[in-house]
Amino acid sequence: MRAAVLESARQVVVAEVPDPVPDGDVLLRMRAVGLCGSDLHTWRGHHPFRKPPVVLGHEGAGEVVASSDPGFAVGDRVAVLPALSCWKCARCEAGHPHLCAGKRVPGGGWPGMLSEYFAAPGRVLVPLADGVGYDEGALVEPLAVAWHCTWGVEAGSSVAVLGGGPIGSLVAAVSRIRGASTVLVSDVKPYNRSFLAGQGVPHVVDPSDVDLPTAGAAITGGGFDVVVIASGHPSCLAEALALTRPRGRVVLLPMFAGPLTVDLNPAVLKETTIQGSTIYTPADFHQAARLVNDRVLDVRPYLTETFAFDRTPEVLEAMDSGIDHLKLQIDPTR
Repeated sequence: MRAAVLESARQVVVAEVPDPVPDGDVLLRMRAVGLCGSDLHTWRGHHPFRKPPVVLGHEGAGEVVASSDPGFAVGDRVAVLPALSCWKCARCEAGHPHLCAGKRVPGGGWPGMLSEYFAAPGRVLVPLADGVGYDEGALVEPLAVAWHCTWGVEAGSSVAVLGGGPIGSLVAAVSRIRGASTVLVSDVKPYNRSFLAGQGVPHVVDPSDVDLPTAGAAITGGGFDVVVIASGHPSCLAEALALTRPRGRVVLLPMFAGPLTVDLNPAVLKETTIQGSTIYTPADFHQAARLVNDRVLDVRPYLTETFAFDRTPEVLEAMDSGIDHLKLQIDPTR
């Protein structure tokens, strides 16, 4: 079969690799695989654990072509939860399998999904509803990231999102679904701001044109309950601390390129909680799938374009150059 293999930093080839051996798993023909910021970090050679040679891709949906799992039959359409936790360690037993020290993920102990075929155990497969496309199924994964990081958003909450790319825009959408009464998103890119405004986000600002803390105070009257950092820009943590209300919460989503230096006095004086958020639990992933399957959130507008398999190298180069987009996907069948 063919797979998109990162042979060295910035060098991807779509090449022949051995077919996966299901060995009790479900064999999928991959139909849609999204590319995200972590794939770009891997491509650049900066990812902390995905190192070449490695097959890229962890946002995927596909069609069952062989199965020894009684829960799945040939022809079933599924999204894939890309994390194999051990379910034996203390973290798993405590209900935090996403923090399992021994978990395997695509590109880290488990092959990537950007291939013609992919083998996975049935426990990480989630059926797609009739009429829901594979492209929507591949968006369940980033939506699960957004759902997990907004667990503290309640009805009436005020939420600010720093960074309006694919994840930030989904965080804004999920916050509104959870009942947030006030949502602000800041982003320097006109394309992202235009998209967010088109999705009905009430407050979309360019941080280079406004003073964010002043703008936030004018909107909320005292600061935001939750500020989600969805951008790796070094200034974001200081901005987030300035935007929160007393006893508010700052959520860190991105992997930063290096250490941050920030004045933490605002966190001390306001008793701000600073919390990291990494991937999602299985329950989060299933909830995200429900949002997609029931069209509570129509994720189709978040997909900018789908490309044929052989164009994977040029798509990554375009992403690296800053091309305007929300989500780009690869169809391994094309």
